Amino acid sequence: MELITNRLTIRSLCPDDWREIKGIWQDLDRSAYAQYDVPHSNNDTEIQKLVKHFSESNDFFLVILSATKEVIGTVDLHNTGNGYDIGFCFLSEFQGNGYAKESCIALIDLYAENGCKRFTAGTALKNTPSVKLLTALGFSRVDTEQVTFYKDEMGNNIYFEGGRFELLV
Repeated sequence: MELITNRLTIRSLCPDDWREIKGIWQDLDRSAYAQYDVPHSNNDTEIQKLVKHFSESNDFFLVILSATKEVIGTVDLHNTGNGYDIGFCFLSEFQGNGYAKESCIALIDLYAENGCKRFTAGTALKNTPSVKLLTALGFSRVDTEQVTFYKDEMGNNIYFEGGRFELLV
């Protein structure tokens, strides 16, 4: 599947995209927001296996800057049974330019045209850019939850407040 917007090409993830995914994850790992996301592997074999699995679902997308053909991020949608949970990750150098919003709108519109009426998302409330993006997309916060992905040096879970967001179309 491929979508074209004003500035972007959004296409289904392919197994050969594993190097691009690795680069996006490495960039995220250097971000202050990495602490609010599931840890990602840097092992090539593990990444190849995951990307192959993701590509088989047809709900993982690579976002490409049309002008340069450069991969700048990903958007994924997970079927929840009563809608789709949306996630996104963009290279830090391309954040703040509206690319995430543009790609999410295109995919939300496509899924809505195909009958989806409910979208959800989760993010750390301290991840201000993601919260602002979800709000700009029309999502409303419907709940909060305590989330943990990492442990401290003593082996104790490190918790943060996560927000659950919803968009009804």
